[in-house]
Amino acid sequence: MREDKAKREKRLNMIGAGCGLFLALLLVINVSSGVIARAASANAQTLTASAPGKVGDVTVQVKADDKKIYEVTVTEHSETEGIGTMAVDQIPGQIVEKQTLALDAVSGATVTSDAIRQAVALALQSGGIDSAAFGMEAPKVEARPAAHKVQTMSGVTVLHAVDWKDQYPDQYNSWCMTKESSEAEDYLELYPMLRGLYEGYGFAKDYKAARGHYYDVQDIEATGRPHPLANCWTCKTPDFTNMVNEEGVSAYQKDWTEVQAQITEGISCYSCHANTPGDITITHTYWIDAVGDDFDKIAPANLACGQCHNEYYFAPDTKATTIAHNSLASMAPETMLAYFNDGAPFADWTNPRTGVKQIKVQHPEFETFLGAGSPHANDFTCADCHMPNEVNADGTAYHSHNLISPLDNPELIQNTCSACHFDLVSEVRAAQQKIETRTYTVGYRLEYLTELLAQAVASGKYTDEQLDPIRSLARDAQFYWDFVFVENAEGVHNPSLTNQCLDKADELCAEATQMMFALTR
Repeated sequence: MREDKAKREKRLNMIGAGCGLFLALLLVINVSSGVIARAASANAQTLTASAPGKVGDVTVQVKADDKKIYEVTVTEHSETEGIGTMAVDQIPGQIVEKQTLALDAVSGATVTSDAIRQAVALALQSGGIDSAAFGMEAPKVEARPAAHKVQTMSGVTVLHAVDWKDQYPDQYNSWCMTKESSEAEDYLELYPMLRGLYEGYGFAKDYKAARGHYYDVQDIEATGRPHPLANCWTCKTPDFTNMVNEEGVSAYQKDWTEVQAQITEGISCYSCHANTPGDITITHTYWIDAVGDDFDKIAPANLACGQCHNEYYFAPDTKATTIAHNSLASMAPETMLAYFNDGAPFADWTNPRTGVKQIKVQHPEFETFLGAGSPHANDFTCADCHMPNEVNADGTAYHSHNLISPLDNPELIQNTCSACHFDLVSEVRAAQQKIETRTYTVGYRLEYLTELLAQAVASGKYTDEQLDPIRSLARDAQFYWDFVFVENAEGVHNPSLTNQCLDKADELCAEATQMMFALTR
């Protein structure tokens, strides 16, 4: 009997240890998912509040009374995985464990850390609990400033940059510095496959890299690409933007040279502020339509830059600048391609040798940066990275309007990027080189497919019924490839989406090439 009793005691001890381990694991799991709980008193309230994160709001649920915080849960957020989520995983547990809101921020996730603490303070305040007793006064959270929408048919005339130089000298002088970005690389020399891929279209005749905004008008006037209609002035000058806003879509159909006589300068104050500097105003109505009900969810700086840095086309009937999406959810490359392929497929031009109805993608920086898989879309805006914070001789802070690469901003790298990147410049250059190598490789494969298809058409041996399925694959493959090629960050705005597009382009190209071999050999 003594032996049996000992066995039972040993077994009970093992069960007890197992239960203890299980409860410990549950606590770890709860902490890692942004939740930690303690037994609550009968007087505890369940309270909810939100505070602004880097881009979206962070919402918390708090169970507390005036003496103790029993539970903190982050119930909703849009912070970046692996960056902002570090704070989501750690701060709630620390608040409950230490019973204070006076905590250090998680390194690399300061904004999210502060948002959680502020939201908890606001939640306590909403229940009549003094958050100061837990180490933090409830903040006065002001609504995030939203961008404005331009008023059309208002009779305004454009106030140009020089009109604001006395009131905003720092912004004006830094805008003038965009003339320093004067190098114009010739893409047709750097990427020899383009002459074949764009054959029959203006970009096969002249295709140079964009320079600083100072040169917008000069560059379009000097280009070797034909531009019979005024719609080619879109996103080159506020003078044409205002013309569209005052006259409607008929302005797009005007003669290009007729409008040229009315152009004063390239992208400037009106483009992003209308005639109210200090406020961000979206002046391109097609862009307001392109983001639809998501307008107020998008950071104003991203909206301002996105109205020109996007994938657009000219509608065949009105010639108006048009976007192939009407929300954030519909701006994925595959969704836009489905839009172009729906019904009678849209084409910017038809390749004269292959008969492929081609789509020419235009600099989709917005769709790429805010697309699925973006590592920083919820943490930074275009202005954060490309419009440095400066201080003038009088100590006044302002945003520089000389747009630069963040790689050319040592202060930004040291103060912000270094929290997650040991050597940002080397990391970015390595990523760009890898993507650029793939871009060349897939581009040459597309060129080879184009030549195979052109030879098949020239032979006269094959019917459209035989060739059209291959043409369709070639069209889609080039769309995905061009989506990457024309994006101005060489893929690093969103490496995940970029590589997905290159994968699809490569797969479609390979499928079409195999079909060509099966047909012709």
